[in-house]
Amino acid sequence: MAEALPDFSGLTALMSSCAPSSSTFSALDDRALVDAVEAITALRHEVERAQALAAAEVARRSKVAFGLQGLAQRTGHANAGELLQSITHSSKREATALVNVGHMVAETEAAAELELARRDDPELAGLIPEPAPPWFAELGRAVASGRLTVGVADAIRSGLGEPGGDADAAALSAVLAAVIVACRDLHADAARRCARQTRDRIDAAGVAARAELQREQQFWRVWVKPDGMVRGEFELDAESGMLVKAVFDQLTHPRHTAAPVRRGFGDPVHGDAAFADARATRERDAAEGLVQLLRAGASVDPTRVLDEKKPSVRLVVNAGSLSSGEGSGSIEGHPDRIPLVDVRTGLCEGYLPIHFDDDGACLDLGRDERLFTDKQKAALAVRDGGCLDPECTRPPSWTEAHHIDHWQRDGGRTDLADGILLCRRDHLRYHNQGWEVRRTGTNYWLIPPAAVDPDQTPRLMRPKTPGDLINPVDPARLTPASARRSARSAESERVLSVAG
Repeated sequence: MAEALPDFSGLTALMSSCAPSSSTFSALDDRALVDAVEAITALRHEVERAQALAAAEVARRSKVAFGLQGLAQRTGHANAGELLQSITHSSKREATALVNVGHMVAETEAAAELELARRDDPELAGLIPEPAPPWFAELGRAVASGRLTVGVADAIRSGLGEPGGDADAAALSAVLAAVIVACRDLHADAARRCARQTRDRIDAAGVAARAELQREQQFWRVWVKPDGMVRGEFELDAESGMLVKAVFDQLTHPRHTAAPVRRGFGDPVHGDAAFADARATRERDAAEGLVQLLRAGASVDPTRVLDEKKPSVRLVVNAGSLSSGEGSGSIEGHPDRIPLVDVRTGLCEGYLPIHFDDDGACLDLGRDERLFTDKQKAALAVRDGGCLDPECTRPPSWTEAHHIDHWQRDGGRTDLADGILLCRRDHLRYHNQGWEVRRTGTNYWLIPPAAVDPDQTPRLMRPKTPGDLINPVDPARLTPASARRSARSAESERVLSVAG
């Protein structure tokens, strides 16, 4: 029995009659403004959920099998995507996401309805075999119940990809529930990274295939613009690209400017404008540095250009994976995995073994030094993968080591367990605004100041480096042969090898 259609036109008219303007929100205090944004966002997500289901039905009625009688074709559009874009005025990517998520929900509900009908009608059950729910059924149910937004659900599906390689439908279905829980409070970009890392953990063959495809798709193009400027663009595989990014980060790091500009947050004239001017200067200097590097060629001494140590890219791998030949590695500061063959190539240039305990915590190096040593910082970079602030994505090269127990105030120790990486902006913010970090085991929690959150609710600080690269390999995940090799080298399973 079809459900009654909500009065969407009435809801639209109601919103229009309210006629909100900028003054509506400028008159609110901070708490009321945040509440208003949250309520509006919740309304938007409910609308998107209904929109996705409707979009899926539009796509169904516009299938190629219907020919010129299809809904999109009869309204003068080539396909359902173009019809939806003309209605929603959204991008092609947004229209595709609506259709994809709508299909997930519809297929999930159809499978559930068929199973219910078989249960109620024994004769039907004899005629129709038990339907196998789609592997993404839990994702469809999460959208239908409102646990996930359309954007986050589409990001998870995109990040996990389709069944193939070592990740068949059963394997993807098995990890989906955990991914949904991990992504419930994340925005779409973070959810896509989380799902992508999950796929990489269970699909080593897919990691190798993606790396090979990226190498085949690399390019560098240069052309002369009408105004005489020379412009170019490139795309590189993860390892090569991160080396270029390391050079760029060194050339544009804020500390490399002659007169560093301190950004005045909340002062759009003197703060943001000055910061933007400094950024333009750094990027111009980076362009000049690029020309110097190319002119000098392969024999250049990088210290003459960068006044820093030679840029390098660290490859991170669990020693147990190296010994067993199963799994994959990663590039420090990059969200994707790389195949073990690339890691082994990097090991030829040298490596730094870093020992972790059974919980994935770095070994305690004591309080002998006020500042973290280079080796400690290398270990922190591997463990944290960049700035540990939950909202920050800055790479390790932009970070500083922070004592979670302040050195002077708390008698903090310069131990790896009591240090985290923060970018300069967040490091200053934590100290200046009273943000605190607390550790329970190997988990770090960000405690906001009372002025930001009166309840001071702890926020989990998630490392950017995938956890299974640091933690010892689970013998249950290994084949019998590799499990025997792992048992002979139990100690090596607690070593994280870093090649640079």
